[in-house]
Amino acid sequence: MRIVATGLILFTMAGCTTTSKLSNQNLSYLYYKGSSIMHPEYRVYHVSDSVSRLYCSINTDEFLYSKDGDNQKFTAAYMISYKLFSSFESKEVIDSTSATFVYDKSDGRKQIINSIDFKAQSPNSYLLEVSAFDIKRKQSAKMFVNIDKGSKYTKQFFKVDSKIKKQTNFNPVVHGRDVLAIKPAMKDISKMYVKYYDINFPVSLPPFSVQEPKKVKYWPDTLYQVILNEEGIVESTMDKKGIYHFQIDTITREGLTFFHYYNDFPKLTSADQMIGPLRYITTKQEFTEMMTTNDKKTAVDNFWLNITGNPDRGKKVIKKFYARVQDANQYFTSYLEGWKSDRGMIYIVYGAPDVVYKNSFSENWIYGEEGNLVSLNFAFVNVLNPLTDKDFKLDRSPIYKNSWYLAVDAWRQGIVY
Repeated sequence: MRIVATGLILFTMAGCTTTSKLSNQNLSYLYYKGSSIMHPEYRVYHVSDSVSRLYCSINTDEFLYSKDGDNQKFTAAYMISYKLFSSFESKEVIDSTSATFVYDKSDGRKQIINSIDFKAQSPNSYLLEVSAFDIKRKQSAKMFVNIDKGSKYTKQFFKVDSKIKKQTNFNPVVHGRDVLAIKPAMKDISKMYVKYYDINFPVSLPPFSVQEPKKVKYWPDTLYQVILNEEGIVESTMDKKGIYHFQIDTITREGLTFFHYYNDFPKLTSADQMIGPLRYITTKQEFTEMMTTNDKKTAVDNFWLNITGNPDRGKKVIKKFYARVQDANQYFTSYLEGWKSDRGMIYIVYGAPDVVYKNSFSENWIYGEEGNLVSLNFAFVNVLNPLTDKDFKLDRSPIYKNSWYLAVDAWRQGIVY
């Protein structure tokens, strides 16, 4: 195990044990930002056909610090633990481990990175339940990571480091200033292929729409080669907006994908970026006028002022609406920005769901009490997509029409739905 933080390390290993199926548990906390102060990021790299490595990055500002004994140093103590399952549907815990770390605040780093090795055999797929626990605050954050060792060409067989940050890269969303060092686990190769896709995807259709959504094309706009250096690494800067799909073999569909939307993503920093999500709550004419005007900021301000009635109320509604947009970008980004996705659309208009059930192939969201006839249920199917494993399509139905217009009308009256 590689250690970045200093301190005491504890292990707890377990063989095969059983628990309740994850697919039967309410996982709505995954899409509720207030569920934890900690927001760790994870990445998995397959070291070999039998061993994989989990990287964890935590913002040190999210720790609770206290003075440690007689040395009067402010320290944080935290634990990273995982459980390995074959899938969401499995009760059996194949393996589990916990490691405890102590971090000295005087170290001064904003991000702390740890890694834990675990056994996972090719060619199989697994599910990793990972928890980060702040021992002093007594609060945890739980996430799930798909482990894909079904093919030696999948994204987790590539090690990716940020040259600027000089650390492991955790985010498939890149910015123009990023320089990434990409190293495939496969030996004895001298080059890789990059498929570039221009990004110009429409927003999601309403949940009651019977119109066939535009199909994603998997034919790249450009195909080019990149040469690995003597260390088996290629350094890449993806400064042009679009999708970059790195492959060892173009005959397969698997590979490593990066997405460049704009430099401040997932934040919204311009009027242009603020107009797009308004499509869900505007008429076609209103949206067209905002998109074609020269003064987009004034158009956005006027829209919110008109529906809320006064600037103070407008500020509150604007804050709530665009917080949901940014959260949608954080949670649901795939080959398109999170706010454009089906899950992002529902999240923005209806808010965070009360109940979420996940399995290997779909997600089910419930608004209201489970089992209540007046509650809303949305089903999203995970679509096979070579560019991402986060492409979920809504099972649309006319039954959503009334609830959709009720929610949209509330927003248009200046009421947060």
